[in-house]
Amino acid sequence: MNEETRLEVIKAIAYGEDVEDIANMAEVDTAEIEKIRDDYANEINTRRKAMEEKDDGK
Repeated sequence: MNEETRLEVIKAIAYGEDVEDIANMAEVDTAEIEKIRDDYANEINTRRKAMEEKDDGK
């Protein structure tokens, strides 16, 4: 998986997309998405909080 796809996967996880849907988009198996979810949990949580704050500011 290239860097751009990995970043898109992280963003999709932060948005709450389904693991299977993300795997299909990235053309990888769900285990790889779950590994990214676990390995980048802090970054995902940071992005999720930033999105929530942005939504609250509307």
